[in-house]
Amino acid sequence: MANHIQTLARQRDDARATISETRDALNELLGYLDGDKFSGGGDYVHIRTDLMPKLLKLRLTLCD
Repeated sequence: MANHIQTLARQRDDARATISETRDALNELLGYLDGDKFSGGGDYVHIRTDLMPKLLKLRLTLCD
């Protein structure tokens, strides 16, 4: 029984860490898109170099 509780506690802690990492990554991405680079007249995003690496990293965080 104690082993099962420890396993559940570890899974809970892992899930909380994943949620925290995901929240941080999303906040970073939102901050990036809201930053100076995209304000004014140059508000375009290069999908391949700007957005995709960040989204792929986020997906990897969620899939671990």
